Amino acid sequence: MTQMTALQITQLNNCNEAHQRPGIGTRLNAMEFGTAVAPSVGTLTNAPVLHYNLTTPYIGTATKCHAAVTLAQAVTTTVSTGFTQPDFPRILSVKGSDTNVTGNCVFTGTDINDAVITETIVVSSNTEDFGVKAFKTITSVVLPVYNTGASESISIGMGDSFGFPLAISNTALVLAADFDGSADGGSVTVGATAALSLYVMSGTLDAAKDVDLWFIAD
Repeated sequence: MTQMTALQITQLNNCNEAHQRPGIGTRLNAMEFGTAVAPSVGTLTNAPVLHYNLTTPYIGTATKCHAAVTLAQAVTTTVSTGFTQPDFPRILSVKGSDTNVTGNCVFTGTDINDAVITETIVVSSNTEDFGVKAFKTITSVVLPVYNTGASESISIGMGDSFGFPLAISNTALVLAADFDGSADGGSVTVGATAALSLYVMSGTLDAAKDVDLWFIAD
């Protein structure tokens, strides 16, 4: 809703039947926007507070998006089917089957606004390595060649960091974060895009509790 002009407020005041309840325009405007007036210096603009509800997100695991894929000897392996898509936009992860697995895993997919995004996550050993972009969907991933043996593989998972619906340029813009109705002590990663703007959970997800984020649309 756009704030009423002074003329519109006056017209509503004047059309109030027989002036039995004078000032109806003023009252409606104050109810919607408060009683703040334009300052003598600087500017005053509306800054809506948005509530982002993530309903019962599941916990991220190293195999949540795709089970282990066996690597080829001399060529990269492209995977474009069999993905379990994230329930909400999240960071992705890769994990090798042993300490010899290394190389670039190149992901293509979309962000929360359906824009195409790509990211390269370097797999290193049999630890879970995470990306920094929140993917809404995964279209494909190109996996490296195996290092030592034909039994090496890489699994694809996701982390418990969620992407915001829009770019968050300052951590102060995020007013509150709740997990299961109580304050969550997570952290905010600012970014130039929605995919790079993350909320990093503190609480442990279990597919039964909601996450709620309140932030200012800058």
